[in-house]
Amino acid sequence: MKDNLTVSFFTVDRQIPPMECDSVRIPVADSTKGEFSGFYGIKKGHARAVFALKSGIVTIAKDGEAVFTAKISDGFAMVEDNEVNITVDRIEE
Repeated sequence: MKDNLTVSFFTVDRQIPPMECDSVRIPVADSTKGEFSGFYGIKKGHARAVFALKSGIVTIAKDGEAVFTAKISDGFAMVEDNEVNITVDRIEE
């Protein structure tokens, strides 16, 4: 198992280079209405999961400090084997 999380962002027209981190915080959608329901944190060893994302701010942290933040559009995130793949239409760094 890897020592860190690897977070990758994919959009329609580009991919941001993968980033190593300790944790990532994503804006998630309510499963029944699709409305914003809050933020969800992911750390090393997280179970395999898929999340519906709402427009909002993603924060990537290393050693307890935010190292990257970006505003994203709706999309989804997949977590597996300490890799977080975030797919959205738009991202603003």
